[in-house]
Amino acid sequence: MSFQSKKMEESTIKELTDVAQAGAIAEESIMGVRTVQAFNGQIEMVNRYKHELIKGKKYSIETAYWSGLLEGFFFFILYAFLGIGILYGGYLLKVGTVLNPGDVFICIMTQLLGAYFVGLISPHLMVLLNARVAAAVIYETIDTVPKIDVYSNRGKQLRNPKGLVEFKNVHFRYPSRKDVKVLNGLNLKIYPGQTVALVGHSGCGKSTSIGLLTRLYEAEQGFIAIDGMDVRKINIQNLRHIVGIVQQEPTLFNDTVAENIRISNPEITEQHMIEVCKMANAHEFIQNLPNSYDTLIGDGGVQLSGGQKQRIAIARTLARDPKVLILDEATSALDAQSESIVQNALDKAAQGRSTIVIAHRLSTIQNADKIVVFDKGVILEEGTHHELVQQGGHYANLVKAQQFLPEEEENEDIQARHRSESIESNTFGRKAFVRGASATNSLLESRRRLTANFTTAFGNTTDDYNLHTNTVADKNHINDSYNVGTIYKNAQDQYKWMIAGFICALVRGMELPACGLAFTYVFEAFALLNTNSGLMMNRCVRALGIFIGIGVGSWLFQCMGSICYACSSESLTVKLRIAAFKNILFQDAGFFDNLANTPGKLITRLATDAPNIKSVIDCRMFQVTHCVTAIIVSIIIAFIYSWQLALLGLLMLAMLSFGEIFLAYKVMIKNMQIAHNDEAGRTAIEIIENVKTIQLLTLENHFNNQYMEALKKQQTLIRAKCLLESANNCFSMSFEPFMYAACYALGIHIINDGQKSSADVFQAVTGMLLTAFAVTMSSSYFPEFVKANSSAKLLFSMINHKPLTGDPSVGDTPKIQGTISFDKVQFTYPQKQNQPVMTNLCFKALPGQTVALVGPSGTGKSTIISMLERFYDVSGGSLKIDGKDIRNFSLEHLRTQMALVGQEPKLFSGSIKDNICFGLANKVSDIEIQQALTLANAQRFISNLPSGIETEVGEKGGQMSGGQKQRIAIARALIRNPKILLLDEATSALNSESERAVQEALDKAREGRTCITIAHRLSSIQNSDVILYIDNGMVQEAGSHSELIAKKGKYYQLIKKQDLNG
Repeated sequence: MSFQSKKMEESTIKELTDVAQAGAIAEESIMGVRTVQAFNGQIEMVNRYKHELIKGKKYSIETAYWSGLLEGFFFFILYAFLGIGILYGGYLLKVGTVLNPGDVFICIMTQLLGAYFVGLISPHLMVLLNARVAAAVIYETIDTVPKIDVYSNRGKQLRNPKGLVEFKNVHFRYPSRKDVKVLNGLNLKIYPGQTVALVGHSGCGKSTSIGLLTRLYEAEQGFIAIDGMDVRKINIQNLRHIVGIVQQEPTLFNDTVAENIRISNPEITEQHMIEVCKMANAHEFIQNLPNSYDTLIGDGGVQLSGGQKQRIAIARTLARDPKVLILDEATSALDAQSESIVQNALDKAAQGRSTIVIAHRLSTIQNADKIVVFDKGVILEEGTHHELVQQGGHYANLVKAQQFLPEEEENEDIQARHRSESIESNTFGRKAFVRGASATNSLLESRRRLTANFTTAFGNTTDDYNLHTNTVADKNHINDSYNVGTIYKNAQDQYKWMIAGFICALVRGMELPACGLAFTYVFEAFALLNTNSGLMMNRCVRALGIFIGIGVGSWLFQCMGSICYACSSESLTVKLRIAAFKNILFQDAGFFDNLANTPGKLITRLATDAPNIKSVIDCRMFQVTHCVTAIIVSIIIAFIYSWQLALLGLLMLAMLSFGEIFLAYKVMIKNMQIAHNDEAGRTAIEIIENVKTIQLLTLENHFNNQYMEALKKQQTLIRAKCLLESANNCFSMSFEPFMYAACYALGIHIINDGQKSSADVFQAVTGMLLTAFAVTMSSSYFPEFVKANSSAKLLFSMINHKPLTGDPSVGDTPKIQGTISFDKVQFTYPQKQNQPVMTNLCFKALPGQTVALVGPSGTGKSTIISMLERFYDVSGGSLKIDGKDIRNFSLEHLRTQMALVGQEPKLFSGSIKDNICFGLANKVSDIEIQQALTLANAQRFISNLPSGIETEVGEKGGQMSGGQKQRIAIARALIRNPKILLLDEATSALNSESERAVQEALDKAREGRTCITIAHRLSSIQNSDVILYIDNGMVQEAGSHSELIAKKGKYYQLIKKQDLNG
């Protein structure tokens, strides 16, 4: 058994490693499901997931092979020794060493039962081995002492910090990329109360320096000090209370708005909370939420816009009143109006504290006391805004890139473009053909028609809306009709293995009855002790042969049965996991908004339900099948020899079955309750996903306690279930001795009445005893089957859940020209039916046009892109492309004609090349990839990487900076050559220099395709054909940049807040 354990453990470790890799792919995909869907990457992710599962399946079957082989060998040895023991016992009886045959039977039965139960350990041994392997990983994690221990009480406390921050000759490389030096001798001093802005291209070390200051990492050379004390000597908790940070990608937790703010300062009063929210310009929109500050915002704040999440994150930081305030692109997700208000608030908040600002939008830092320009990990320039502009150096070029064109130049530029297009239009529409807009007139005429459409739309608001009720959120419904039978229906392709395994189990089930008949033969042999000892020994020799034959049969069929059932169960588990994962990736956005379908819960279901299901078709079913066979055959034998004893046994079996079914029903209810109330898995995933934010907010103990509370709630339910399972086990285990007593009592009575001979009664009693033995063995698996039944309901409900967007492959697949029309569109999020986002949205984008959407955060701009991608469908009105309702298109085809660059770029594990080619149906050449990277201004930084485009980006792009991730995401969109380009803050994470280059690339990329762009940095959209100011889900202003400036309306006010010309 030691050898068996060793071989099984080796295979189990390999299996669990591959399954863990598959789990990581599932987690990454579900957390970034919108990106996966936007690029039709579902099948690619499913194939990655499948690849890892199949690797694990091979090792699982290998484990089953060793289990069956060695368990069968054990039973062969057992029966061989049993036969030898009988032969030797016969010899001792013959020579008179042992006088009573009963003594021989006692010794043999004791050894048989003891050894048999040892043999039955094997199926449970796999569970123990899995636990051992998992425990090794867990204990390794527990025993790992981090270099930066957040729980340590060591270090000095800065009682009254003043906020003097100093970087002295700091060098740094990331541990996962030792060949790239990020900081190369950084020297910087920030005096108390001073505001210092860090600017520079993406990946130059700005955010890295912040990570070193907050001790997420430690410098390899040099030091960083606060008030003259090395940060490594300051207590880590104290340090992170002194330093408050608002990150580039805001992280909120699955709780109410109030708790997300209170989490950083548990002692904050309600009045103080409102004050910091007003400072962050968040109070007004919070008041408009369904339950105001008590509104649950869901996993990661998914029910809020990017700007709303950012403002709550700012309020959360201000609630701590830190002495050193770090703003890492803190206003990047805000519109110009909100940004101006929040910036004023941050300027006030910065008073009396040292402030470090990282910003690509330079209008937010022109009032900084000092601006520091980074390049290649060192300081290139420093000074005030005016000083650096006058120097005419690197910073001045960045400023120039974000300045708006003077109005005269803008008008001249527009007129020049109009003249050029008019000339080209006269030459048989040459430019229209080049741009893919065969029916498009001049840009000026297009604008006039577009403005006319708005006027008409605003004037007609009484038409009937084309309401579609199928946009109502489908509730998470568990179908109770799914059960163990559903598992077998879905295992049709595994029937050959299951039938082969079933036959092996049937033959293996003859083992106990055969053993019982052999014992009768031995009983009769020992009865000849006093009359013919020679014949007795002859029969003992034959009994040895019988037992060896039983052993060989057990060995052979145990091994074959284990392999057959392993092949069927592992194949079905892989199949069901893939089916569930695939269906999850094809769900509409409303499915994920449902709190019952948070990413954490979905990932937990994938990890637990499929393994639970396989218990009804793996080695456990093999054991139950051969036990049931043994029960049936043993009862038949008992009927042959004594029908009275057989009837007694059947009556007692009926009682046992009734009790176990009742307890199984209770256990199933508990299993469903555990599944529905599984908050521990969701909490764990939320913690791991947001661990950086948790550390910066010093909330490790808070979330540890939260996780412990979730576990305790689960523990209460699990304990209740364990009590029921223990009762079931006690009931089945006590059945065997009671049956012994009843059968022996009745048997003695039958012999005394002379109804049957002692040999017949012995045979009947042996049959019933073996029946009881088989019942005891099989009943231990009963809770596993109940769990499988519960998991079947959950897993098949997930597999068969139909997305509201329908089958992605069904629908029209015409060549798309790119005309987009929103006509009286209404929209309400499924989980917020009483809060309409859009009430009467009307606009039209013609082929080749660039339409920019601007306006306050949370007014529906990103929702427009979500509807174009069909993450959601409109609630009313119509959304058409080329005059056809968007819902009539094949969703898969529609998304091949679009490309999306989101506000928070999502990358996946793999190389840069893998991410750029993600979701592409056809292979692209390296030359095409290089062209896309050049357009996205990513070629420079990638060429500096040791492995170039083969460089691993890390899980969720963790090895790349925000700007680098954004440029890779842009290249991923451009390589598709889409007819419709959707840009949701596509350049928000880029510095001015990169933005200018990328913007020029995007301007080129827009030729021949319709582009819908959202931008809070207004300099990036001033050349758009049409700019729409959206507020309250409606178009409030429309026109070109110059036209809207001339109106001096809301757009004009936004421009004034960001213009750097002054």
